[in-house]
Amino acid sequence: MVARTRARRGFTLIEVLVASGVGLIILTAMMGYLLHRSRMDQREAQLGRLKQDASLLLGQLGRELRQAGLGRPTRARREGLGELYPGPLILADETALVFVSDLPRPDSNLNGVSAFAANQAFPPLPDRGVALLNELNGSCDVDGSGAKACRTDEASLLFAGPGQDCRDFPHSSPTCPWGLNKYQAGEWLVLVDGAGRWVERQVSSSVFGNAIGRLALVFDEPIPRDFFEVPNRGWVASLDRVFYRLEGGAVERKQCWERVGVQATLSGLSRPCRAKEEGTPWEPLLRTAAPGGLVFRYFDAQGVEFKALPLAPMDLRRVRRVEVALRLMAPASGEPVTYDTFSAFTLRH
Repeated sequence: MVARTRARRGFTLIEVLVASGVGLIILTAMMGYLLHRSRMDQREAQLGRLKQDASLLLGQLGRELRQAGLGRPTRARREGLGELYPGPLILADETALVFVSDLPRPDSNLNGVSAFAANQAFPPLPDRGVALLNELNGSCDVDGSGAKACRTDEASLLFAGPGQDCRDFPHSSPTCPWGLNKYQAGEWLVLVDGAGRWVERQVSSSVFGNAIGRLALVFDEPIPRDFFEVPNRGWVASLDRVFYRLEGGAVERKQCWERVGVQATLSGLSRPCRAKEEGTPWEPLLRTAAPGGLVFRYFDAQGVEFKALPLAPMDLRRVRRVEVALRLMAPASGEPVTYDTFSAFTLRH
């Protein structure tokens, strides 16, 4: 009878308190682990975003920087002062970089580099026009008037033929330079002759014209009569200036395509464009840079680093490699999350 009474009595107060204390300790430990795991997951997610941001930025910068100098003349101007066109780099500082290249614009499908066709062939072109090769294959005269003419759509590397040819549908054919939206009415282009000398001309309101069966890119002003004295060589390019800079905690980019003007000087070309029709606004590509989180370094062909920044004009032409260091930061519980990365790019032009 006594044993049965004790069995129905249950736990004592001391036993309940001990069990509750043990449970509280276990629950506190579990809560601490869950909070720690939550903070770690948050930091890992922030670090993943920083790595993705850095990869996208360095990917775009690398693609563009490797094309620095694309389409640039190598000799002096044919008219006016006859000065040399600046090298690929326009300004090189620790947290700012400006270079020139023919890159696609926001309203274009491709960049503007096209090689000249047989501009001295018969029938002749107007004194304000140039014939271009089909840039999609590098061999076809877009008007097809010569003996070696071929249909641009049949030889295209990008579009399957047969289809609309530039000769028959100049406004809409995707194999035509103006059909590709490469050139816009009123924009300024640099024309480079076979010897590497250059002139600057503005595209006419009609963009292209037809002269005795030949299609040609047409400008507002005549081209020098002896411009094609080195036949079947040279090119036309829509040279832009591309700006990268660290502004506060953001890495920003700007692309300008206004006229070079009377003088192609470093001081003039290093000033960002202001009018919206002459370039893009400053676009933030990355907003998580730490203070001093973008650093450019510059090296010559022998791997010797240029220490004095910004670079002097003669040193700008000697740069062959650009190194970019990024330090990114994001808020998180406790210490901010940081990520450091580094890339190097070789200039090809």
